[in-house]
Amino acid sequence: MDCVGVDGAGAGWVAVWRGSAGLMFAVYASPQALLDAHRQARVVAVDVPIGLAEHGARLVDSLARRFVGGRRACSVFSAPVRGILDAASQPEASRRHRAIDGRGFGAQAFGLLAKIRAWDTVLQADAHARALVYEVHPEVSFAALNGGLGLAAGKKSEAGAAIRTQLLSEVYGTHMEALLAAVPRRLAARDDVLDAVAALWSAERIAAGVACSLPSPPGRDAVGLPMAIWY
Repeated sequence: MDCVGVDGAGAGWVAVWRGSAGLMFAVYASPQALLDAHRQARVVAVDVPIGLAEHGARLVDSLARRFVGGRRACSVFSAPVRGILDAASQPEASRRHRAIDGRGFGAQAFGLLAKIRAWDTVLQADAHARALVYEVHPEVSFAALNGGLGLAAGKKSEAGAAIRTQLLSEVYGTHMEALLAAVPRRLAARDDVLDAVAALWSAERIAAGVACSLPSPPGRDAVGLPMAIWY
């Protein structure tokens, strides 16, 4: 449990780590439940925006899009500005986002707002969590695994799943296929599991001191949370 990779799965979060028998997993309903279960971890790498801008787009996101490149650059969504985290509806979020930043806030982005808010709340309240949680983005991790080239095939396609499984199998061997077979699809979709393992790969690089960040060095937001995607 030294390192944990985390990705959203339905309304909750799927976590993956190395165990004595291979790759282990669990699904948690909230960031707090996940962190309570992994308090002894060295690194928890999660696919969620952490440091948030007061206004304007995050440099983090534009650098990640450039790193991924090609068709998959659009998979890096723009994080919301901090001032709309408590918005109760998409129209309210869009109106307030436009007033602060000049940009609206779409329905797909609003669907992630509660998850971003949940992590933000935990990280602001818990110094231990702030020390071990890092932001990652699976497409950035996969691009790094692929020699710096972003993957052209979408993660939900058969071709996309195949190349992602192959890249991760080069690191985790047969444990990769065993994990995919073990996770019930009602708990986490195949692409969510692959993304969580990509996050684990980045977490292990962070723990080993060989990870890179976008930007380098990382920045901080107005409340002191780090603004960087690690890989």
